[in-house]
Amino acid sequence: MRSNSNGFTLVELLVVMILVAMASSLIYVSVGKSKADREGKDFSREMVSLCKKARRMAVSQGEPKAVRISSIQRRCWIDDSKKSLRIPEQMLIEGEGVTRLREDIYAIFFYPDGSSSGGELTFSMSGHVIYAFRIDLLAGLIIPIEELRD
Repeated sequence: MRSNSNGFTLVELLVVMILVAMASSLIYVSVGKSKADREGKDFSREMVSLCKKARRMAVSQGEPKAVRISSIQRRCWIDDSKKSLRIPEQMLIEGEGVTRLREDIYAIFFYPDGSSSGGELTFSMSGHVIYAFRIDLLAGLIIPIEELRD
């Protein structure tokens, strides 16, 4: 016997709902990953700007300035500034040649003559490098080492 109903069967509706759920979960994962990547790149740019600002302040004010990085507070700031830069949750910062002030605080110093204490910083998220730069010891300039763009 054949029915002439114009509706969908329960099985057809379930299949469509499963396909829609799978597609939306893929979109959610993609949007979440791109948001984290964007947050990481934004942080990298802001960190470079913070270092450049500290160098300018040291030269213009005639006194050393330091960009401090706290691994426990997950913040970066210039000396005793009340403004700080938040480190994203998934961000891993690795430093080489960076001064360790305390167990959880590291610093890069900029001096009135334009020089710095030097060092390298590498920012990575989810196992891949977002950005890396070196701070020149003599000139205090920020020199990009590696920038990966997808």
